[in-house]
Amino acid sequence: MWERTVRIKNALPGEQVRARVLKRRRGEWLGEAYEVERPHPCRQRTPCEYYPRCGGCVLQHMRPGQQLLHKQGEVLACLESEGIAAAELLPPVSDAQFSYRTKARLGVRVVGANVMVGFRETLSNRVTRMTACLNLTPALSALIEPLRELVDALSVRERIPQIEIAQGSSHRAIVVRHLDPLAEGDIRALVAFARRNRIAVWSQGGGPDTQTLLHGQELMTYQNADFGLTLCFRPTEFTQVNEGINVKLVRHAVAALDVQAGDRVLDLFCGIGNFSLALARSGATVVGVEGSDAAVRRARQNAGFNGVAGSCEFHLLDLYDAEPLKGMNANLLLVDPPRSGVGPLMEDWVTCDIRRIVYVSCNPRTFATDAKRLQVLGFSLRRIRVYDMFPNTAHVETMGVFDRSSV
Repeated sequence: MWERTVRIKNALPGEQVRARVLKRRRGEWLGEAYEVERPHPCRQRTPCEYYPRCGGCVLQHMRPGQQLLHKQGEVLACLESEGIAAAELLPPVSDAQFSYRTKARLGVRVVGANVMVGFRETLSNRVTRMTACLNLTPALSALIEPLRELVDALSVRERIPQIEIAQGSSHRAIVVRHLDPLAEGDIRALVAFARRNRIAVWSQGGGPDTQTLLHGQELMTYQNADFGLTLCFRPTEFTQVNEGINVKLVRHAVAALDVQAGDRVLDLFCGIGNFSLALARSGATVVGVEGSDAAVRRARQNAGFNGVAGSCEFHLLDLYDAEPLKGMNANLLLVDPPRSGVGPLMEDWVTCDIRRIVYVSCNPRTFATDAKRLQVLGFSLRRIRVYDMFPNTAHVETMGVFDRSSV
């Protein structure tokens, strides 16, 4: 007899299930439960007919409150593995459980005469045969079936790997990725689709520099009413997919920094200004740093549009491989890095002038390892809070507040 650990989707700790192994990845066996013999008390009936086959969700079978506790437990376990404990654990923050997602990347697959547009299946490259998604906003969910019909009518239908969809405050957009050039008839079909559905349509035949607006408005917007802000973005530029949670996250981050007169905030991985502009509205002088040229241009544009350009400056730097800014003189730091964490230059950015750090993370593991590095630099984790940015999925957003330890 031998034993092997298998990670099972659609199962809860302590349940007895029948499952099938689907894949081995990086030495780990992965599978899916197809029958539950002894359910956990926190299991719920899933409202989505495509679950668990669709890979867009992994926790829909768990009650919402338990989902949050599960995610919080993952964060705490990662911190414990690094020997880090927060002085205070604040209650997790949630919002709408469904109809929250304003952005998605949908797979496209053609099998014979059938075209599928949707999320990819669990542990598979196949695309789920679906006509709607409960996580997407109703306006985006309503596009899935029309997109399937659109792809079916194109001459390059078998050369379209994915379609990105996005929604702003008042507009929707799609970005059609294509591996072969579009024919004139394809372009006409895309423009007609845009007009019929009152959306913007982009094509992309290669890298980001090949994005071409075929019809509609170039920019979309989202609002942060707390700070009287309107931020512009292209559909492919990074924004948080959950506007309700994002407003709360920005509100709490600004409050945690506790900006006083004369404070100067360094905002690393600032993107298009999601935190920077709110901090400027609160009276801080803000220096935003970002590795994307397009994001830096958009951040400057958003600062000007919202009347805070005099309090913000934005710089283009590779935060993983560039010298820190000279003479920045910041005493507060906000970081919102990608999944890879702050990176190898953290110690260079955290100068002796920094007294407080707000760290927003989408990856509990890199958050924990960076927390350990901050501890070595003399910072203690004052408090943490988990945000349900992606309900029903495994993704978890965390905000940690670090203070320089008193000597």
